[in-house]
Amino acid sequence: MEQPAARRSPWWYRQRGSVIGVIFGFGYAVGYWIPIGPAEPAAVVWGERLAGGPGIELLLWLAVASALVAWFWRGSGTALLQRDVVFAADVQSDRLIVAGVFRYVRNPLYLGNMFLALAAALLAAPLGFAIIVLGNVAFVVALAGEEAGVMAQRYGAVYAAFRAAVPAFVPRLTPAEVPGSVAVRPDWRAGLLGEAFCLALGVAIVPLALFGQAGLPAFYVIWIAALVSWSIAGVRAGRRRSASNVR
Repeated sequence: MEQPAARRSPWWYRQRGSVIGVIFGFGYAVGYWIPIGPAEPAAVVWGERLAGGPGIELLLWLAVASALVAWFWRGSGTALLQRDVVFAADVQSDRLIVAGVFRYVRNPLYLGNMFLALAAALLAAPLGFAIIVLGNVAFVVALAGEEAGVMAQRYGAVYAAFRAAVPAFVPRLTPAEVPGSVAVRPDWRAGLLGEAFCLALGVAIVPLALFGQAGLPAFYVIWIAALVSWSIAGVRAGRRRSASNVR
């Protein structure tokens, strides 16, 4: 049977990286540059109320753990989908993969985004924390819905079985079986390296958890170096895709 033709995704899906960047940018601006509410990180404000210095350390270690969980979920998904699919402008529907992490949760990368948002938001002011976390959750739910609509149109009953068996964001405890889907061997090296910016955020927060304010220089050095490296890798990947398309 002939499959429905692929359609162009809406602008907010195609520009999802920019939209997420705006959410983060606005969240950090509120409280730090826009004087609304406390101008200290949420981890500091809430940690002091919780238990003073130990409370701050606890929330910073929570941020580290959240970043590592984000790395696991996003890396596990990218290991199966590959970066060309993960960062493609439009929804990619050439395969329905129910293997590895996709047997537990339908949207592992977006689940990872939620944990990444939690980790990063603890460094924003309290109101910025709410903007970053709620904004990211709402947006990734919209992104997942867009992808679900495309996949449902193309794969019909098989995707319906996938949706019935595998939760969207809360992982099931046992792996699901969905007949008619594609089994794929993960490329763990590519997946974990491709999502290493999550790991880098967690590593960058460690000096803050260990040394407090004195760890800020190390945090900035690690995080800025990670962002630059990730950006360069993205540009190179884009050039490789363009060259392969030309050939």
